[in-house]
Amino acid sequence: MRSTQSAISMVMVGLTLAAGCTRTKPPEPSADGRQTLVLPQAERDAVLAEMRQMLESTNGILHASVANDMPAIEKAARASGMAMAVDSALEQHLPAAFLQWGMQTHRSFDQLADQAAAGGTREDAIRTLATLTDNCVACHRTYRVETDR
Repeated sequence: MRSTQSAISMVMVGLTLAAGCTRTKPPEPSADGRQTLVLPQAERDAVLAEMRQMLESTNGILHASVANDMPAIEKAARASGMAMAVDSALEQHLPAAFLQWGMQTHRSFDQLADQAAAGGTREDAIRTLATLTDNCVACHRTYRVETDR
C-alpha cells in the first residue's frame, strides 16, 4: 500500500511540475513567526503525507517499546527511513535547512531500525527516538506549509 501511495504522490508531483504550475501569490509572513513554504497542492500533499508517515512510525515505535518488541520497533522505524524520503523533483522547491532536517530524520529512522535489528534495547530505541524527534520539533517550529492557491 505504501509503495502505491508513493507512486501516486510522485505522479502527482510530476504532473504538477509538467503543467508548469507557478506560485500565484508571494508567501505572507506567518502570524506565529514561522517561515511559510508555499507549494503547489500536489507537492504540499506529498510533504504532509511524508510527515504523517513519520508520525505513524513514531507512534509505532512507542507502542512497540512498551511491548518490548524489537522487531516491531525495527519495522516501524524502517517505514520512515531513507527509502521513503521525498521525491527529488520536490527538492527544488524546499529550503536547504528543511531538506537537511528531513534527510537527517530519515537517516535517523534507519539508524534506529538498524539499532533494533542489532540487538538494541527498548531504552536505546526511546533514547534515539527522543533525539530524532528534536528534528521534527525544530522543523515544525521553523516552517509552515501552504498551497499556492
